[in-house]
Amino acid sequence: PAALEAIRAGEVTAVNIRHPRWRDALDFLRPRAGKKRVHLLAVGDVGGTLLTALKLIGGDVISSIGICDLNERAVARWNAELGQISWPWDYESLPEVEPVEPDHLFDCDVFLFAATRSIPPVDSGIQDVRMAQFGANRPLVEDYARQARQA
Repeated sequence: PAALEAIRAGEVTAVNIRHPRWRDALDFLRPRAGKKRVHLLAVGDVGGTLLTALKLIGGDVISSIGICDLNERAVARWNAELGQISWPWDYESLPEVEPVEPDHLFDCDVFLFAATRSIPPVDSGIQDVRMAQFGANRPLVEDYARQARQA
C-alpha cells in the first residue's frame, strides 16, 4: 500500500518491493518534473528500431536520447542520421539524439537496455529462444547492473 500510494501521488516511478530496504527508496526516487532524459544501451537491430520510435513519437515526454554502444561507429551513424530528422516547420519538437560515454550511462531519468550477446540462429532447433538469449546475455546484464549500483 505505501508503494502504491507513492506511485499514485507521483512521488516515485518504480520500486522493487522485494528489496529488503524498499521503503528507503520512497525517500529518494522522486521523478523529475517535465520531459525525461533517456539513455539507450546498444543500437543494433532492436535498439536502433527503439531509438527511431523514441525520436519520432517521444517528443512530448522526452527531452533527449543518449545512445551508447560498444561499436562507436554505430553510435556515430545513428547520431548523424537521427540528427537530420525533424518535422517541417517544427524543428525543435523532436528529442535530440547524442552519444553518451559508458561512465555517464546512468546519468538519466530512464535507462533502456537493448544489448545482446547472443541470438540463436533460426534453424538452431532451440524451442525457447528467450531463455537461450537470457542465458547468454545474463553476464552482460549483470555487468551493467553492477555499474548501476556503483553509480
